[in-house]
Amino acid sequence: MPTRTVIVIGGGIAGLATAVRLIQHGIKPIVLEKRPFLGGRAYSFTDSDIDSEIDNGQHIFIGACDQFQRYIGDIGASDQIRLESRIEFPVLKGRETSWLRAKKLPGPLANLSVLLGYRHVGIMGKLRILRGMASIKLTRLSANSTLDMVNLDDWLRAHGQDNETIKNFWNLIILPSLNDDTTAVSAYTGIELFKIAFLGSARNPALGIPLTGLSKLVGDNARQFIESHGGEVRTGVNVTSLKVENGRIVGVRTANNDMIDGEAVVSALPAAAMTPLIPGGTVGRDDFFTPAESVKTAPIVAVHIWYDRPVLTENFVAVLDSPLQWVFNDTALKSRTELGQHIVISLSGAWKWQDRSKQELREIFTAEMEKSFPLAKKARVNKFTIVKMLEATFRVVPGSRRTRLPQRTPIPGFYLAGDWTDTGWPSTMESAVRSGNLAAEYIANDIGTGIQSSVVSSGSRQPE
Repeated sequence: MPTRTVIVIGGGIAGLATAVRLIQHGIKPIVLEKRPFLGGRAYSFTDSDIDSEIDNGQHIFIGACDQFQRYIGDIGASDQIRLESRIEFPVLKGRETSWLRAKKLPGPLANLSVLLGYRHVGIMGKLRILRGMASIKLTRLSANSTLDMVNLDDWLRAHGQDNETIKNFWNLIILPSLNDDTTAVSAYTGIELFKIAFLGSARNPALGIPLTGLSKLVGDNARQFIESHGGEVRTGVNVTSLKVENGRIVGVRTANNDMIDGEAVVSALPAAAMTPLIPGGTVGRDDFFTPAESVKTAPIVAVHIWYDRPVLTENFVAVLDSPLQWVFNDTALKSRTELGQHIVISLSGAWKWQDRSKQELREIFTAEMEKSFPLAKKARVNKFTIVKMLEATFRVVPGSRRTRLPQRTPIPGFYLAGDWTDTGWPSTMESAVRSGNLAAEYIANDIGTGIQSSVVSSGSRQPE
């Protein structure tokens, strides 16, 4: 049995990944989640009108998300995701569809070959994009880089890009990946994204899709793994403060005034929920934690439409010059056999839509679907619903790197996890898993491991 116990506050992907990695070090985790379900911002729920489980929004990953895929494998759910071998997806502009489809070439050549058959950018535009990619390859990113203080749009224009290439290529990738526009994200993070996705192996930008509900994929499977290996998962538990003894965090207090003790505590909460837990007067509090108070967030709105017949022939499609952005055929992706079709429209950077009423959004997006997909004109809408995630991701605006704290804090016994912490990745499921892995590694180094575990992942690494 494990000889050490660590409290993990938060049952999202970051908290669950922390717990899984702690188990792999022979340490017992106790996961405390405020809500009655796990998964954090990646969850599914049962819609009573149709008696069917739906995801809060469409979540995808890419081939470069190595630690997320390893985590899914560790919890025994590899058969519940699918990853394409190369990047390949249709892009609709007006009524013309063109594909970003990689050829069977080695390494980065495969990824750059997507431009060959892409008709939404002309020949000169493609040459501009290649020039931009060359500039990205030659750009060195360092910890003190001033590129974090510049927005990506300005950087791209300074390196030969114009309205055509930014709208029809660069922002097509940036908006869904970073949940923000090229004019709002830092050049550092944008360059980092393209270095990873397009200038690495052919597998890196390939799209991955969950094949089952998110709550089952990242929540239920993790819970089963944690509990079957001696850990605990408690839902409906609201942590209100940290327990301090001799300047060290040794447990938490809950809203029910229960005290839960541990040799260390990990906050896997969003930055805004984490900072109020820090005890006043703690050594290093202001210098270390204050930057996290400046973390900004961005909304995502998911539009769910159930049609009485198929209206989308592809599994998913990106749409230019339309509010639709990305449209997913959830029926096909989840391999359901229903007669109709469940469509999910994913709206990133959704400030324009977050305050609109359900009726307004229904009128706008059913009309946009008919405009872009002729089959929708003949279909009847059986059901329409909206899921608004007002703080879906943290923003990677210029200057945001300083707000991303490391997982080890100056308070003994207190650690951080969460996609917003310093992982080298934007707000993604990959970043969440990486943060949990790093937090667990630091804990194992600081307090020592328990018994030698038989489930240590081959992907473990020591923090730098």
